[in-house]
Amino acid sequence: MNNITILRGGAIGDFVLTLPAIDAIRKAFATEELRLIGNPAILALYGNATHLNHDDPRLIALHRDGPIPATTRALFADCERALAYAVDPHGQLQRQLAQLIAGPVLLWDPRPPVGTDDHIVDHLLQPLAQWGIPICNRAPHIAADKYSADASPEIIIHPGSGSPTKCWPEAQFAVLCSALERRGLRAALLCGPVEIERGLTSDHATICPPDLSTLAALLASARLFIGNDSGPGHIAAAVGTPTLSLFGPTDPRIWSPRHPRGRILHMPNIADIPLAAVVDVALQMLEEAPRG
Repeated sequence: MNNITILRGGAIGDFVLTLPAIDAIRKAFATEELRLIGNPAILALYGNATHLNHDDPRLIALHRDGPIPATTRALFADCERALAYAVDPHGQLQRQLAQLIAGPVLLWDPRPPVGTDDHIVDHLLQPLAQWGIPICNRAPHIAADKYSADASPEIIIHPGSGSPTKCWPEAQFAVLCSALERRGLRAALLCGPVEIERGLTSDHATICPPDLSTLAALLASARLFIGNDSGPGHIAAAVGTPTLSLFGPTDPRIWSPRHPRGRILHMPNIADIPLAAVVDVALQMLEEAPRG
């Protein structure tokens, strides 16, 4: 069977924000196989496709000039067309893919253009117009199972992010957790690889999901997610959970989770966001969120 290949590297949030484009391509080429190339742990969030590890040695030839090995040619023998979200300033990836694929090859810089305030999802959808693909949805969606209400926290709080400059002070998250617990709410701190690496310790309940599918299920079971500009916030929105996102140096007009009941608190210096404001907005959102 012929396949449509999408190359998408980057972090968790980058992939989640690309899901509307992936869904539109999946719908437009429903009879073709869809293949995603990227980080296997992240690709697991999208099940309606085959996955290929971006570290597969057969892909090395795509990123350097010279003859393309037979093993690489075989890998793309059934590829009908490809879309690569990649920074390719010298056109090297474009040239190599064009040698391998008879059909159209699209290269799209996934970074937001300088000076724009358009949401990144809309930027990532733009190349689909070149293939005449209609946009069916502009909000990421992840299908996830849910845990029972008593088996998961009502509120999941994520104190981390890929960059320390995007993080509200860790001590403030601990106080926030205490403030919510005093009101009889079950809150837990989300601890992932970044938090483990930075030595996060807490006297509060913590959850450490073994993989992103488990994380998605936990987030889908929660009434509210609170966190920085990070991948788990985008997963939370994509599974339908209201999000309260704290923003500092990054622009929420571009990077905010897309959810009709998502809220943003933003200060240029994220540490300046008042604890009282976070508590107040969180309680307002919980009043609007039905108990499962």
